[in-house]
Amino acid sequence: MPGYILHLTAARMFLDMQKDDAPIRCLPDRKNDFYIGNLLPDAVTDKTASHFRDPKYLDRMVIWPKPDRFRQKYKDRMEDAAYLGYYFHLYIDYRFFSEYLPGAVEFLDSRGKPTELRREVCSVRLKRSGERITLAEYLSEQYYYGDYTRMNTWLCQRYHLPEKLNVTRDPRIEETDYHGLDKVLKQLKDFRKVPAEAVRDVRVFDVEKLTAFLERVTGEAVMALHRDSTFQKHGEN
Repeated sequence: MPGYILHLTAARMFLDMQKDDAPIRCLPDRKNDFYIGNLLPDAVTDKTASHFRDPKYLDRMVIWPKPDRFRQKYKDRMEDAAYLGYYFHLYIDYRFFSEYLPGAVEFLDSRGKPTELRREVCSVRLKRSGERITLAEYLSEQYYYGDYTRMNTWLCQRYHLPEKLNVTRDPRIEETDYHGLDKVLKQLKDFRKVPAEAVRDVRVFDVEKLTAFLERVTGEAVMALHRDSTFQKHGEN
């Protein structure tokens, strides 16, 4: 999954693309709820249910969410900024895993052939550098997860991400644990301790291309949602 701060970065892009007088952008409570909702899918340890993943694909190396299943289930609550934030998290995950990540890494089996099945993956090729590493190395602080850590402070500063979010109400989304947000917010505070210069040492991602990708897919989401009568209420005074 993309890291918390990468999700907040996309959320900030989303808000910045709204009209200046849109409530979700200009009213602090609604903006806070949108950010909180955007973090909620990651407030649990097992993310299969919270990310609306299809169980038949759990044997794959990369599993993306089904955002439309969330919208269908909670269609009567999408006027709530927290629900919109939750949906947007799933949308970003879907676009990231289905479009961006395949351009950054390739999973290989024992013969060096591409594979989607987790049990067959023996190595990972980083397309940016051509480096070939083990799966354990890839899923470590040295590479994939470490890249999120190294980007965090740089993203916070570049996009002026909120330093404080308020846990004020439980939107009662069944697939997640609202109380798990306390742990998420504590981790967010710790993530900001990494020097901004650490972004120079990312090994899997191209940061400029990644942020450009987020801006593009966020813009596409905004355009699509603006045509949705439910979303339009977020822009009404």
